[in-house]
Order: sequence, then structure tokens, then C-alpha cells
Amino acid sequence: MGSQYPPQPYYGHPPPTVYYQPHPDPKAKRPGSSGCLRCICCCCNCLVCLILASFAVSIFILVYYEPERPVYELKDFQVKKFDIKGNILETDIAVSVQATNTNTKIELRYAKDNSIDVGYWDMKICSGSFPSFVQQTKNTTMVHASLGGKTEVSQSFQDSIDKDQMEGRIPLDVEIEVSTIFVIEGINWSKMETKMKCILVVDSLKSDKKTKIFYKKCGIKLEMT
Repeated sequence: MGSQYPPQPYYGHPPPTVYYQPHPDPKAKRPGSSGCLRCICCCCNCLVCLILASFAVSIFILVYYEPERPVYELKDFQVKKFDIKGNILETDIAVSVQATNTNTKIELRYAKDNSIDVGYWDMKICSGSFPSFVQQTKNTTMVHASLGGKTEVSQSFQDSIDKDQMEGRIPLDVEIEVSTIFVIEGINWSKMETKMKCILVVDSLKSDKKTKIFYKKCGIKLEMT
């Protein structure tokens, strides 16, 4: 027998609708990833090409132009003024350095940022600089510099100078810093920093006589920038 009662209406919430969402394939490439990879590879290739080109140019310059470092020699040291008044030392000293460019295809440009210092027992007594100029190929130039200074000195300094003057053996330090630019076909190629330090022993610091150098020893340090 069938039910005597009619079916009751359903007043609850309808069952939720289930949507199927496919899972992403882990092996699938993300959009745009291949483009970024190509861009990175292109940049790396360009960088490698630039490095190789720079290396090739450097090798060509070294082989064809055969760059050589300049040669320096301290030639003359003359005292024009060396007076102590009270505790103030006033100096005027002339220094001559022979600069030789042995390159046959490269000129040398001497920049303005150079300096020359003269010291006595680690105390700087005067300073100056070389003039800027361009040195031609296969050329030797005598470069002159005038050094001056006013320095406050102690009594022990004066006593030491007087003693060395009487003995005719005065130790001095000459420090030279020069910036040299290698010029190839009118183009600045590379810059060299030269530091030259000389230890001198002279007979006198009096301005009324020619200074004689008894001993001279120089060392040079070069650095390419």
C-alpha cells in the first residue's frame, strides 16, 4: 500500500553546488618565465662580449703600441734660501728631475695633481709641484720645480741643523708624486701614479754656495689606475 500522507515540502537549504577546479600542472611554465630567461641570457651574452672586446683591445695596445713606463731621475738640488728667524724656518729650494719617455708611439701627459716635498728627519720643510705638460715620444725633458715654505721649528731642530751644517753632512728626504696619462692617437688611454722617494745627503743648506750631493738613493713605486 502506498503512503496515505502526501510528501511534505522541504524547507531546508539546498545542497551546495560542487565545481570542479583542475589542479595546475607543476611541470607547466608560468606565463612570461621564458621571456625573462631570454632577457637574462641576452644580458649575460652582452656582458661576456664586452669583456672579450675589452680584453682584445688591451692585447692589441700591448702588442702594437708596446707601452713602457717613464723613467725619472733626480738631477739637481739647489738651496736659494734657508733662513731661521726666531722659531720660523723659511725655505726656497729648486729641484730638477729628468723625465724620459721611451715610448715610440705613446705620448705622456703630466697632470696638475702632482707634488714634491722635502723633509729633514721626518719633518716637511718645503713643498711645491711640477708644471703640467705633454711629453712627446722618445723624449727627455728636464722638469724644474721651485719649492717653498714657512715652518715653525723647535730649538732641538735648530741645534741638529747647525750640527749637520758644521759636519757638512745633512740628510734630506725628497718625495715626489706624479700622475701621468698615457695618450694614444690623441686619446687618454690609461693613468699611472708614480711615487718616488729619494734619500739625499748634501754638504750645505746655505744659499751662498752651490749645494753638493754626497749620497743619493731613490726608489719608485708605480700604480696603474
